[in-house]
Amino acid sequence: MPNKAVFVLLDGLQSIYAKEHLGYLEHLSQTNRAAKYEVLGNLPSSSRPMYETIFTGVEAYEHGITNNGICRLSNQKHLFELLKQAHKKSLACAYYWISELYLSAPFDKERDIWHQDSNSMIDRGFFYYEDCFPDSHLYSLTSCLMGKEDYDFVFIHPMSIDDAGHRFGAGSKEYSRAIMQNDYQLSTYIPQWIQQGYSVVVGADHGMSANGYHGGNSEEQRKTALYIIDENVQKGVQSQELTTLDIAPLLCHLLKLHPTKKMKNLEVKFDD
Repeated sequence: MPNKAVFVLLDGLQSIYAKEHLGYLEHLSQTNRAAKYEVLGNLPSSSRPMYETIFTGVEAYEHGITNNGICRLSNQKHLFELLKQAHKKSLACAYYWISELYLSAPFDKERDIWHQDSNSMIDRGFFYYEDCFPDSHLYSLTSCLMGKEDYDFVFIHPMSIDDAGHRFGAGSKEYSRAIMQNDYQLSTYIPQWIQQGYSVVVGADHGMSANGYHGGNSEEQRKTALYIIDENVQKGVQSQELTTLDIAPLLCHLLKLHPTKKMKNLEVKFDD
């Protein structure tokens, strides 16, 4: 096991459209080169609460980030803190709400768009602040930075799927096109990441309704997909359904980090 991982969070990806449009990742899971799980996202199915749940393994009622308007640093032990304590190096290319949770809040677009401080929770970071920032640029920037320095954990957070969903609704041509464009990027970069010795996890924070909303309790707003590429994971399409709470212990396992006491036991199946 390489003990380093790339985690791609496809913001706003509904499960049914992952199956329909992520042809490369579906190919990997059907040919037993990756594992695929269905995920029932935790509530509320809103972005900022789910970012905190993903990186802490804690429900919103406990971590306190209960809506998108709460702008403060995390008060829980989170994955970036565990990485720092283990002397592992992290890179995040993500929406600015990640910076507000784990680096500095509120976000200052002139000061915080680029972050470089090995004494902070995240060693290097690029944080965009407009939802329409091109995903293709985000992938290429991340690849460029990965070529300049070695990282144990790389977080990539594209926003175009969520943006298209809000503008046009799930099932629209625009929403489908954004997913397919991410599939193209992933089919380009995942082989490179594997060659560099990374395990790869691709998931989502929530789904999207046909009306362009999320936050509530319908399956279309909560159901997402999770793909795992690792030499020791039990591969193929899995029948077991996971939740957002399973992502933090999964990443800890891949990175050889000790999970916090608040994280649930690992549900993803490995051979090791």
